[in-house]
Amino acid sequence: MDESKTLTVEYELGGVVFYQQVQAKDIEEAKIRVRQLQSTANIRAVTLFNEEEID
Repeated sequence: MDESKTLTVEYELGGVVFYQQVQAKDIEEAKIRVRQLQSTANIRAVTLFNEEEID
């Protein structure tokens, strides 16, 4: 079973850059989640958010 990860999606909409954190199992799913809400967004990057705690 695949575990969900926290990914940050950087996208551009109307000349403004936005960042949105999503829970997804991979990069493609993260892109799909953002496109469901912002269908005309230009996705620029998807980054895996580091969930490890630093001591």
